[in-house]
Amino acid sequence: MSLQMPNATYGRGQAEWALWKSFTFGRSASGEVPKVFKTRVKRLLDVDRDSDFADVSVPPPVRWSFVAPPEEAGGEAAYAEADVFCLAVGLDLMDAGFKQSEVVFLLRYLRPELEARMPRLVKRPSLISRQDHPPVPNLPTQTKNGKTYADARLFVVISKIEIRDNLPSGKVSDHKAPLFLEPVYCNGIEELSLVLGEVMPDRRRVVTAVELTATAQAVAEFLPKAPSIRRGRPKA
Repeated sequence: MSLQMPNATYGRGQAEWALWKSFTFGRSASGEVPKVFKTRVKRLLDVDRDSDFADVSVPPPVRWSFVAPPEEAGGEAAYAEADVFCLAVGLDLMDAGFKQSEVVFLLRYLRPELEARMPRLVKRPSLISRQDHPPVPNLPTQTKNGKTYADARLFVVISKIEIRDNLPSGKVSDHKAPLFLEPVYCNGIEELSLVLGEVMPDRRRVVTAVELTATAQAVAEFLPKAPSIRRGRPKA
């Protein structure tokens, strides 16, 4: 696993490159970041900049889901490792069918926990190496072909409440932001199975589970290797 300098920051182009490498790792894909992928990242960042949830009943703990805007007009934002990790999780949620506004809203609440957990996830046995690892202390295990291995996966289970299906019609207009239940973090596949068994189908019929360890490790691996990319219009 690559090690980066403490408090290292990167440009937008480097963040996009690391994200693209993280999403295409192990697959035959162009080394150049496709324009459509850059557009997805840009739109997510734009929604983050344009969204203000200060008036919701429980305001989010952070101002930005992904990265703070540059201090000077025309400048470029400085992306830390955690910023890119949160962006990667946001893109995963979009792939799962969440709207951009829902992703931004949810990440405002998830970000402190994701940022706190990332250093520990990076130190877990590598998932991106695609090798099985012997059991290690403080991690669950999994069994394959009669052998026991470490299970380094961390899942977050997200339950979205469809307002129109769960609130009286007169109350729908009172809720301008999406509603989510408290996210549940699961260490390993067995814990995930237990949580899903408790939730589905009696309490929820649909939930979203996102694996976080491989994403954190891929970002930490590729971000320090990102080439310097000069942008024609340096915007955040």
